[in-house]
Amino acid sequence: MNKLIVLVPLVALTLASCAAPPEITKGTKGAGVGAAGGAILGQAIGRNTEATLIGAAVGGLLGYIVGNEMDKY
Repeated sequence: MNKLIVLVPLVALTLASCAAPPEITKGTKGAGVGAAGGAILGQAIGRNTEATLIGAAVGGLLGYIVGNEMDKY
C-alpha cells in the first residue's frame, strides 16, 4: 500500500510532464536546472529534507532570473 501511495503521484507527474508548452524559454530551462542543482547542493550541505527543499527553491528562483535575462538578449 505504501508503494502505491508513492507510485500513483509519480506516474501522474511523469505523464503530466509530457504535455510541454509549445515554446520552452530559457527562463523555464534555467528554473529547472537551477532547482535540480540547488536540491543537490542543499542535500550535500544540509543532509536533510528541509535543506534540499530550500536549495531547490533558491536554485529555481536564481536559475529563472538568469534564464530570463538571457531571453531578453
